[in-house]
Amino acid sequence: MCRLRRLEQIDRRARRPHLIVQIGRIKKLPEDYEGERHVVTVSKALDDYGRDRHEWEERPGPGPASDATDANDEQVLRVFIVDGCAPGLRSNGTLPATCDQAE
Repeated sequence: MCRLRRLEQIDRRARRPHLIVQIGRIKKLPEDYEGERHVVTVSKALDDYGRDRHEWEERPGPGPASDATDANDEQVLRVFIVDGCAPGLRSNGTLPATCDQAE
């Protein structure tokens, strides 16, 4: 019985969702664009260190429906690098919404 419990615990751990971190550059829509927007993956390649690097693009309109169907699906954290924008924290500890608002 003890062995069966161990196998069940291993099986439960194997079913936990995995967190995937994606890092890359994003091409944003013009600042004056108003309306819904979504992000699409334009390319994915290995950098000099063998890590995945992504390129994304903002596009107008709503995004496609998610195909995530289960709590065990992988979770993805995307880190967008925006060219020409390296704002620091405001004095109140928050990030500015745009580069123009950086202190």
